[in-house]
Amino acid sequence: MSLKTRGSAAVDKAQRRLALLKSINEKLDLGHGLSIEAYTRLINTTRATLEAHNTLLSNIEESRKTLTQMDKALSEMSERMLGGVATVYGRNSMEYSKAGGSNRRRSKKSVSQVTPVVAVLATQPVQTAITNVNGSSSDRG
Repeated sequence: MSLKTRGSAAVDKAQRRLALLKSINEKLDLGHGLSIEAYTRLINTTRATLEAHNTLLSNIEESRKTLTQMDKALSEMSERMLGGVATVYGRNSMEYSKAGGSNRRRSKKSVSQVTPVVAVLATQPVQTAITNVNGSSSDRG
């Protein structure tokens, strides 16, 4: 997801208007701060600010990509560190647990700590009636 740089319709329009105003008079000054010089200065300041804004967006995007790569590298090294502890000390060791690994034996025990409930049923012979195709029934047990 890259950040979108922007242009400025206002700067484009002002640049065209400046050319038209200069055609009236290169040193046009309407008073109250409305002059070609002030207008040009504001256009240039706005353009420079827009350029700085777009540069910052580009730097943010570059920083985001760098951070994503560093996160990935850190995750990979974390896995490798845990794998190294497993290789040196074993997956069932206390050191492996301290390093953040889950001890398989303990995990299985915690799951199987529930005592199974066994219902003892009195066994009695069950008689079932089976109906033949003819409609007569026979008892089987």
